[in-house]
Amino acid sequence: MTRVLFIGNSYTSVNDLPGMLADFVKHRVPGLPFITEAIAPGGATLRSHLRQGVASQRIHEGDWQYVVLQEQSQLGRMHIDGEAFLGPPEAIFFPAVRQLVAQATAAGAKPLLYMTWSRRKDLSAQGLLTHAYARMATELGADLAPVGVAWERVRRERPSLELYAEDGSHPALAGTYLSACVMFSSLFRRPCLGAPVPLASLPEHLARYLQQVGSEVALADPLPELTVPPPPLPTLPSLSPGEPLVPARLAGRWSGTLSLYPKEQGMSPAILGLALVPQGSEAVGHARLTMRGRSAEAPVHVRLDGDTASFSIHDGSFLEAQVEFRATLRDGALQGVASAEDPQGSPWYGTWTVRPDAP
Repeated sequence: MTRVLFIGNSYTSVNDLPGMLADFVKHRVPGLPFITEAIAPGGATLRSHLRQGVASQRIHEGDWQYVVLQEQSQLGRMHIDGEAFLGPPEAIFFPAVRQLVAQATAAGAKPLLYMTWSRRKDLSAQGLLTHAYARMATELGADLAPVGVAWERVRRERPSLELYAEDGSHPALAGTYLSACVMFSSLFRRPCLGAPVPLASLPEHLARYLQQVGSEVALADPLPELTVPPPPLPTLPSLSPGEPLVPARLAGRWSGTLSLYPKEQGMSPAILGLALVPQGSEAVGHARLTMRGRSAEAPVHVRLDGDTASFSIHDGSFLEAQVEFRATLRDGALQGVASAEDPQGSPWYGTWTVRPDAP
């Protein structure tokens, strides 16, 4: 009997990838008992799986032959000024996958890394995804299911073939079918050619093409794409030097904007207001944030260190995290950066500027 545990998110659960893989096995390896289980809540990162503990518990409880690990589709993701980018793998993906691979290995299972695909609008991001998964597979001695490489090949060879759902992120039925082909060949080291077409209700010519690509990509040794250097990560916001600050200099009302929350949801730029009075070596008061017609207010204690002012606000409604604000005074305005880490372990970075209200 072969038992496979999938740990991931909706890229695993949409269209039931584990179930489709089991159908492939049923027809291509008849007589082999093959059981799958998935822990795949929407949006989960491998870091969040570790924090919640359910996946780790199942790894140790089950008699698994394989544990399939799928990171959040943007390597844990990070946001800069409300735009989503692939996360820095060294900070998010690598530490989590190392821990889960160690747990799987200790439990007697073979880890298999499920390389995901780039979003429809950003094909070039596949380079970083491929590099990150391949590096971890090599470092940890794990097997690799290069699903993203297969998607990239299909997109280049047949750009009219729709692998994506309407959101340009999740898989359409053809995308899941291609992923199952790669997964089958990666697990069993044999082509998936000849699997029955009715598995996914796809046209026969399309299913045969996806089987061919999935088999060839999974069984290529080495993957030629692994030699391509990854694209650089975007530059994070940073502070510029400013004027020396004293509490009295911050007194009064300030108004401006904050770019931190998702632009696609109409949440950036948000209106940011500060009302401050000096108190000893600090300035205290309130911050007010307005977005999408709604406002929230929180007390703030502004700390001063040379030319830098800093304070924090707990966002319990959206990020469910502590947001750190820092700024310097330049040209009469407080110009700053904001940062937070959400419960999934994804970092958020933004910029903000406020100016004194007119008297």
